[in-house]
Amino acid sequence: MRLLALPGLLCALVAASPDPKWPEPVFGRLASPGFPEPYANNQERRWALEAPPGYRLRLYFTHFHLELSYRCEYDFVKLSAGTKALATLCGWESTDTERAPGNHSFSSPGPRLEVAFRSDYSNEQPFTGFEAFYAAEDIDECHEPPGDAPPCDHHCHNHLGGFYCSCRAGYALHRDGRTCSALCSGQVLTERSGELSSPEYPEPYPKLSSCDYSIRLDEGLRIALDFVGSFDVEAHPEVQCPYDFLKIQAGSREYGPFCGTTPPPRIETQSNTATITFVTDDSGDHTGWKIRYTSTAQRCPDPRAPPNGRISPVQSQYVLKDSFSVFCDTGFELLQGSLPLKSFAAVCQRDGTWDRPMPQCSVVDCGPPDELPNGRVDYITGPEVTSYQAAVRYRCAEPFYSINSNDSKYVCEADGFWTSSRGEKSLPSCEPVCGLSARAARAPGGRIVGGRAARPGDFPWQVLLRGAGGTAAGALLGDRWVLTAAHAVFELRDDAPGLDVRLGALRRLDPQAVRARAQAVLVHPGYAHGAGFDHDVALVRLRDPVALGRSVAPICLPGRAAGALAGAGAVGSVAGWGLTRRGFLAGSLLYVDVPVADPRACAAAYEQRPGPRVTSNMLCAGLEAGGRDSCRGDSGGALAFLDEGARRWVAGGIVSWGSVQCGEAGQYGVYTKVANYVPWIEDSIANFSARPQPGKDGF
Repeated sequence: MRLLALPGLLCALVAASPDPKWPEPVFGRLASPGFPEPYANNQERRWALEAPPGYRLRLYFTHFHLELSYRCEYDFVKLSAGTKALATLCGWESTDTERAPGNHSFSSPGPRLEVAFRSDYSNEQPFTGFEAFYAAEDIDECHEPPGDAPPCDHHCHNHLGGFYCSCRAGYALHRDGRTCSALCSGQVLTERSGELSSPEYPEPYPKLSSCDYSIRLDEGLRIALDFVGSFDVEAHPEVQCPYDFLKIQAGSREYGPFCGTTPPPRIETQSNTATITFVTDDSGDHTGWKIRYTSTAQRCPDPRAPPNGRISPVQSQYVLKDSFSVFCDTGFELLQGSLPLKSFAAVCQRDGTWDRPMPQCSVVDCGPPDELPNGRVDYITGPEVTSYQAAVRYRCAEPFYSINSNDSKYVCEADGFWTSSRGEKSLPSCEPVCGLSARAARAPGGRIVGGRAARPGDFPWQVLLRGAGGTAAGALLGDRWVLTAAHAVFELRDDAPGLDVRLGALRRLDPQAVRARAQAVLVHPGYAHGAGFDHDVALVRLRDPVALGRSVAPICLPGRAAGALAGAGAVGSVAGWGLTRRGFLAGSLLYVDVPVADPRACAAAYEQRPGPRVTSNMLCAGLEAGGRDSCRGDSGGALAFLDEGARRWVAGGIVSWGSVQCGEAGQYGVYTKVANYVPWIEDSIANFSARPQPGKDGF
């Protein structure tokens, strides 16, 4: 005998001795005694073939020639596996009652195959016997299960010499290597109601499984269990649930075990916890069970919404841990006592009471609307009514201020803010109206030599500037800027608080004049002090806005019609407290009406004299014959023109320089042409307002 090992395979060929000991390879040859010569009488030979577990043996004949007898009684080859006979062969061709192998091969059902040969005492003619070959081959147990049932519960995987099983998600392979046990332990349910069932319900539940489900609800709740649908758990006619069973533990009480086909009645546990245990054995084909659980608790009183409010959610009943929220109608807000609430929610307690009292829905009150500087508030809905949907209208102190918006009506909205129809919450503003004057109703006239006394309201833009260098003038722009000549304030450009600013005065020392403090002096960057009067323009920023009225009001800056207003021949008015013909400063505000001179005549007049020259940034005004002019002390004042269409006064020029003898014949007063500097003026005002401002006490 020989031993031959192949990878993973082993075969034993055992001789006819009763105690075979030597294994043979997993493939080989079998033949009758003396083959290919005829075999002798009274011969008997046995072969015990064996392959490793998971393999079987396949045998086929290449030659077969035995004595033919009825049902192979004389000579034969017999194939068997244990006690199971596989085939008895004789002859050389199959007949109705005898079988010869022909081209057929034979396979053992398992790893063992026994082959036996026998010849009787006489052969009528010589028979050459048989030759056969065998080999081991793998058994696909997944497709050819050894028994009636599949080898695996879920998935079967074949390999050389055997197979292995695996399970679907939610299952684990049992230690028997074939059964898939459900992973159904440790599930905890915390919702107030729900359902649970045996694995795969209503399909058959898995074998060899142990399931436990826990219901854990808040204290104060009581669990009730109802079996719904079919109930089918393997039972025994004599013993109570010995195979598969269902048990329920709730508090200190235990229910079950349950099995059979009759569902248990409703179980009122009187407990907030319950554990359901389900155990199955390795046999049976039953569909299991399904439980629907609910919970009850002491009810809280049904909440009633406060007036102008609503409750959500609305339920048929409220029990432990149930909650509701209160929402107020538009225009109303939540109040708990006198305290406003952003939101409100109440929760039902174990004793059947709510944890918070019901709030109120109080109408939104926006409070008194903000005061409008230089304006007022008119109540539309009713005297001092400030609740939701109340309306007010803002008005400015006319005619000296105008509102900057067409949307002056504000309504108290649900968010508690006064809001315009455009959705704006910020207030409109009252903007100064420029160019108003008591003289606006009558055109300038009375071309007299020298000046005449101004009356109250004639020149409300007139500003008296007093500093260390003397007296000058300016013109009010808006409610906190003064337009003046650069040479008049140049020395104070770094000492604005040293400038004394007075408005609304007729007399130079009028105690009723409005006093204002200067915050900053802005001189045009092109102005060169001591080198002529080109770009002779400056701005003075007041620390605080001044109140406007009949005596204090701003002048307008030139617009598109500036050229027509200040063209040659146009008559402008200039006022001031400067030197008079007598050589003294005027005690009262004087004014004079002067025509604009031809620029070429004015330039020619000053070319004949030494000193400054007239540039394109200047305009001249006065009479060729002399007699009417501004003078020293009037510097910085406005040469104002009446815009007949708009009935507004416009600053066309700024008193700048002129001849030494004011009002001299053949000479003219020279004014800074304001139209050339409107962009600089507007940019300077905008840029200064946009930059961070200092504290109240300094700049």
